[in-house]
Amino acid sequence: MSDIQGQVVVTQQADVDFYFGVADKMLECGQRLVKLNLDVAKSAFSDWYEGIQDGLKKPGEGEASDLQSALAVPSAEKVTTYERQIAEIASTTQTQLAELFDAHYQQASRRAQWFIEKVAQFAPANSEAAVAFLKQIRALADTSHDSMHRAAKQTAVIVQSSVNALTKTTLALDESTNEVADEATKAARH
Repeated sequence: MSDIQGQVVVTQQADVDFYFGVADKMLECGQRLVKLNLDVAKSAFSDWYEGIQDGLKKPGEGEASDLQSALAVPSAEKVTTYERQIAEIASTTQTQLAELFDAHYQQASRRAQWFIEKVAQFAPANSEAAVAFLKQIRALADTSHDSMHRAAKQTAVIVQSSVNALTKTTLALDESTNEVADEATKAARH
C-alpha cells in the first residue's frame, strides 16, 4: 500500500512540474512576441522619422507626396521578415511544448505500466482478462500518442514550407512592385 501512496506523491510532483514547465514556456513565448513587436514598432517609427526628415529637406512641388510615401506601409520584405520571425517563435514554442508533453507522457506511461504490473501481481484468481484489458488500453494509448506525435511533426513541416513559399512569393511581388513604381516615377518625370 505504501508503494501506491509513494507513486501518488511522485505523480503529483511530476504533474506540478509539468504544469509549471508549460506555463514557463508560454510566458517565454509571450516575452519573445512582445519584444519582437516592440522592436518592429521602434524600427517603423525610426523609418518614418527618417522618411519625413528626408521629405522635408527636399524643396519642390512633390513635398506632400514625399511625406506621404515616407508614411507608407512597410515593404513586403519587412512584413515577410516579421511573419518569418513570428513563425519561428511559434515553431520553437511548439517544439518545446511537444518535448514537455512527450516527457510527461513517457513518465505517465511508465507509472501506468507499474500500476498494471502491481494489479497483475496482487489480482485475485481469474482476473487475467481485466489485466489484459488494462494492457490493451495502455497499448492503445501508446499507439495514439505516437500517431499524434507524427501528425504534429508533419503539420510543423507543412507550416514551415508554407511560410517559405509565402516568403518567396512576397519577395518576388515586392520586387515586381518596386520595378513598376520605378518605371512609373521615371515616366512621370519625362
